[in-house]
Amino acid sequence: MNFFYNSEYFKVKNIDIEENTHYKNEEILDLIPEVIGANIFEINKKTIEETITGGLTWVKEAELRKIFPDRVIVKLTERKPELIIVYKNDYFLMDGEGVILDRITEKNLNSYKDLLLIKNAVSYNINVGEKIAKKNALSCIDIYKAFDIEMKNIINEARLEDNISGDIVFETTDGKEIIFGDSSNTVKKIEILKKILEEEMDYNVIDIRSPESPVLR
Repeated sequence: MNFFYNSEYFKVKNIDIEENTHYKNEEILDLIPEVIGANIFEINKKTIEETITGGLTWVKEAELRKIFPDRVIVKLTERKPELIIVYKNDYFLMDGEGVILDRITEKNLNSYKDLLLIKNAVSYNINVGEKIAKKNALSCIDIYKAFDIEMKNIINEARLEDNISGDIVFETTDGKEIIFGDSSNTVKKIEILKKILEEEMDYNVIDIRSPESPVLR
């Protein structure tokens, strides 16, 4: 049995990468060179998974499966950009957990036109791979997803106010402002907002922080 265990029969000869769209396979394999040629019994599943997720920003999860006698499969779950954060003249893609995925140029913005652009989310230089923990920045994602297509089409961008509440403010394509506040009562606020937008009234600001008593000015 000892001879059989230590034979070439159980040494890993192939690593298959699944669900990988952002990185080349070689970039992943370069992180785990010790796997090829290793005894399949001795491969530490958790260590390999953590090495991959820790080394590649766009990888949210990595799952390693051992296929006996000599094959390993690594299945990835990749992060998806959900928001564009603006800081000075820089644009960053952020996912739903607040992880900064990439820096993009203004010329690339059109490639991500389905994502909400938000200003004032950060007041410092941020780096790719960093996690932004600002709650209302993440709330913008959920609120924007709750908008229907018609409402999304009139939203130009968003910003976080520099106040204690960090109120979320949406700017429309015609220059009006929607002071949404935080993500509390999102469904009710959106219902009120729809009714207001349907009315032909003269206003520049819609304040729905308190949906029971919205304010137009």
